[in-house]
Amino acid sequence: MNVEAIIVEEDEVNVGNNTGGIPTSITGAIAISNVLAEGSQAGMISDLAMSNAISNMNASQQNALSNQQNLNQVNMSVTAKSSGAISRLSPLEARSSVDVLTNNELAQAIADLKASIKGLS
Repeated sequence: MNVEAIIVEEDEVNVGNNTGGIPTSITGAIAISNVLAEGSQAGMISDLAMSNAISNMNASQQNALSNQQNLNQVNMSVTAKSSGAISRLSPLEARSSVDVLTNNELAQAIADLKASIKGLS
């Protein structure tokens, strides 16, 4: 608003329209500023809503990334613990696992009986 618009002439003063002697240039400027404020309010609210949406999206992405990093650390520690447990087998445990998988005496006896029956016939 220009300074020249605020300068009031004596004949611009509205005496009879219940403005209390306020010049028409001032009441017009106030009316225009009110219209501009109300008109830009929707834009400001829209900008605020967009800012909140972007902020929430940023926070959720940071949370997802943090969860992914934590899960990767858990996976790494589980893998390390598992490989450590496997590599620390004692000789007795190692021989026991081999015996369980290969030393089945009952299966060997059945195979021998089948071979002897086949040899007799």
